[in-house]
Amino acid sequence: MLSQRGRQTKRSFYILAVLIPILLVSALFVVIGIAPFGSHNLLVSDLSTQYLQFFAELKHQLAHFSFSGYSFLMSIGDSLVPIYAYYLLIPLNLIIMLFGTAQLPIAIDLIIWVKLILCSISMSVFLAKKYQNYDLMAVYGGLAYGLCGFVAMYFYDLMWLDALIWLPVMVYGLEKLYYHGKPALYVVSLIMIIFTNFYMGYIICIFNVLYMAYLLKKNQPYSLPFFQNLKANWQKISWFIWYSLLAGMSVAVILIPTAIAMMATGKKDLLAANFLVKGTFGLSFPVNLGVGGNDFAGRLVHNPSFFTGSLFIIGAIVYFFSKLVSQRDKQAAGILIGGIFVGMWFLPLNTIWHMMQQPAGFPFRMVFLFSFAIIMVTYEGYLQGMFAEEKLLIRSAVGLGAAILIGYIFANIEGQKLMEFRFDIPQLSVRNIIFAFVVGLIFLTTIAMIGVGRQRGTSRIFLGVVLAFELSLNFMIATDGAPLGNQKAFERTYAQSTRLIGSVEKRYQSDDGFYRFLIIDKPFRDLFKVPYSGYNDSFLYRNHGISSYSSTLNAHTHHVLGDLGFSTRNIRRIDMLGGTAITNYFFGLKYYDVLGRYGNHLTVRKRTSGLGFMANRQIEDLKLKRGQAFDNLNDFVQATAGNQRQYVYAPTIISSAKFVHRDYFEYKVKFWANTTGPHYLYIPRVRLINVSFYINGQKLSKLYSGLGTEMIPMGYMQKGQISTLTIHSTKELHHVAGDLGGIDLAKLRQVENYQDNHKFKLQNPSLLNEHGAHFKGHVTVGKRAQTLVLTIPFDKGWQAKVDGHQRPIKKVAGGLVGVRVTPGKHQIAFNYHIRGLLAGALLTIVGLLGLTGTAIWRRLKSNM
Repeated sequence: MLSQRGRQTKRSFYILAVLIPILLVSALFVVIGIAPFGSHNLLVSDLSTQYLQFFAELKHQLAHFSFSGYSFLMSIGDSLVPIYAYYLLIPLNLIIMLFGTAQLPIAIDLIIWVKLILCSISMSVFLAKKYQNYDLMAVYGGLAYGLCGFVAMYFYDLMWLDALIWLPVMVYGLEKLYYHGKPALYVVSLIMIIFTNFYMGYIICIFNVLYMAYLLKKNQPYSLPFFQNLKANWQKISWFIWYSLLAGMSVAVILIPTAIAMMATGKKDLLAANFLVKGTFGLSFPVNLGVGGNDFAGRLVHNPSFFTGSLFIIGAIVYFFSKLVSQRDKQAAGILIGGIFVGMWFLPLNTIWHMMQQPAGFPFRMVFLFSFAIIMVTYEGYLQGMFAEEKLLIRSAVGLGAAILIGYIFANIEGQKLMEFRFDIPQLSVRNIIFAFVVGLIFLTTIAMIGVGRQRGTSRIFLGVVLAFELSLNFMIATDGAPLGNQKAFERTYAQSTRLIGSVEKRYQSDDGFYRFLIIDKPFRDLFKVPYSGYNDSFLYRNHGISSYSSTLNAHTHHVLGDLGFSTRNIRRIDMLGGTAITNYFFGLKYYDVLGRYGNHLTVRKRTSGLGFMANRQIEDLKLKRGQAFDNLNDFVQATAGNQRQYVYAPTIISSAKFVHRDYFEYKVKFWANTTGPHYLYIPRVRLINVSFYINGQKLSKLYSGLGTEMIPMGYMQKGQISTLTIHSTKELHHVAGDLGGIDLAKLRQVENYQDNHKFKLQNPSLLNEHGAHFKGHVTVGKRAQTLVLTIPFDKGWQAKVDGHQRPIKKVAGGLVGVRVTPGKHQIAFNYHIRGLLAGALLTIVGLLGLTGTAIWRRLKSNM
């Protein structure tokens, strides 16, 4: 039993382990001014474009006790399963229920605040319990972990933080399994890691293999060869594999449906370039061993965020050279830390760590494991007295400073200045003045570590102050330049936008059909200091749109809309801009609402097809061609109508000229319209940032000077009309003269006349937001067009019943849902089934039964 003094020490430790991170994290939020501690919110990066909107949907579903596996609020429709599995299955997210939608940014800030504190507490408690030493240094280890470089750079990707909270708990459970054969804590914590974010769960499962190797090496007798050691510990290895497998199976009800849904995204493709035999970073990487190696501008492309406080970086170096640390412990630590480092540096291993893909921004997402490992070994070495080796401490500190200096030199030689919206080349932009802070903090840390080695109590306090300052400084540098939002302005603007959009919703709800919206919310966009596209705002305002941005975007959505001219930057995004007279009709874009400061300008298109339309069976064989939007639009209408008429005409180019000015390129294209109708410009595979367009001297909307490539409307033109297109661009463009097209509106109207009599008329369209997985409607089918096309992405989860009889779902128009129907009037019901849900549920039951059965068997065996 613990003595009175031991219990008091333990109690004091727990108080400090909780109180210190609360005070430090709160102080950081106050200094930066983050709500509710200040006037700013954290609506930056993915928080503004994904999490806010997904949390709004989660809040709505929780408030209405409803869950639909499919949502029409996500682009033209998509499964919600991967959204939940990747972003939302986190218990702390329930905090959002205490706030209104306008206050969701405050709820998000609080969730992050709580998670940062829990990360620190979790690590502190792990160190204390693992080594049975409730020391102030364990509290410092928690601080360094909770505010490490990974956290400072990526804390606004809050769904990753739960893995950091559970990691120390899981590792402690793994050690209990290894040393004492007790699996409960390991299994429960691994299940929670996978449950809260399958992506981080995957990364940590790889780490578990490394940690098991660490334990095997650490406990290997010097006289026992490697393979004999494996044989001697085979039972422990078997239990580790068995319980890891059962833990994974216990979450299969989430994993299998998510895996199937993710196979429908662009991330299913494996690229050979991601497995080339090369390194992922160069000799500039030591910059990140010191404070301030990264800032917000470099969040998408940078070296690994190794920073964990000078105390633990120096401590890890000392550990490997200390005479007080056994050779076997050094070898074990080398396997763990070296394995993580090589896994980050060597591209094929890096790709494997990242679920067989290279991250599109936010690289080296496993670097928190490096921080965890060096904190753990430093604390272990500290308890063994290595801080008393003063000369080694000094040499290690000097070596660290020299390595960081080399990093700065190479960063200045090789690094390229960060270029706006350019992420496809290695970039590292460093501020050399920060090196002075690095040197100063390493010096102060070393002095304090020497004092701790001499058992000076004041040095221990001073070391904590230096570490807290260093971590805070690094956190503030990492967030420097972040375009924080104003919370009051957000609440005011959101309320105004909700009111204006709601007035349109009333008209929509009174209609008997399904229609989509294109909403340009200028006041809301102006809230953000960087270009804001409102990709997922349909979740905020609960209207059907086109755009979406998530790591789970259906590949068919991206390809079909992108190939028909809608704006897209990458496989994770599709924008609302880029519609034409053809896509506006067939995809049901009836409402075009431009919100201004004092009201909204609403355009209502009289004719749109709604959710579905009847097409000739040619639509089943239609293949859209990448980068050839005008041909695709023409082929789309031809396949729908079942003819070979020309609907899209290229203008005749009269003249084309290019002028090079000091600051920009100028292009002038004079052309003759070959049809009467709307005309468009399309420049494929070019980001149109800093590009301006003029037609006959009239500047087009700056909305089309965006981050992607979209179909740009040049206006309505008469056949034979001569016009001049002028383009100003800061970068050189190619094939401008060949990217013009006009739509023969008279011919298109003939197709629309037929379609208007053969629409799919949705029953109870107002219920679609709540029950997107189940809907029905009726259609009148003629002889010319017998394939019903729904403008939703093809997904094998859909099932269709025509007049009560099952009909197969077909992929049509390059990636939409189609059903063959015979002539006549028909009632058609569509039901979405989450693929893999039953198999996942059965595996989960098997996993839970396996855990229960194993526990019973082991207990019976131990009692025999």
